[in-house]
Amino acid sequence: MGERDFFEKVIEIVSNVSGLERSAILHCNREECVDARYVLVAVLAEQLSDRQIALASGLSVQLVNKAKNCFRDRCRYRWGLRQMYEEVREKC
Repeated sequence: MGERDFFEKVIEIVSNVSGLERSAILHCNREECVDARYVLVAVLAEQLSDRQIALASGLSVQLVNKAKNCFRDRCRYRWGLRQMYEEVREKC
């Protein structure tokens, strides 16, 4: 599976699990959208580099890096985020 195919599969799963549209996941700053974006980046980072994620998603490398690096801390305070992450990983 190529990078783009993997990205498309993961964002579709995140969209279904979160109930958010793809554009909201990538661009909206509401808390639930940011959580979904962090989950997307965390799952993609298991197989892709920051640069590959940025190219596939249209996000900046800096945003991808921040989402990846802050994910664990954010999970500590947001139970729903951890639950969403686990559900997305199961479906990937």
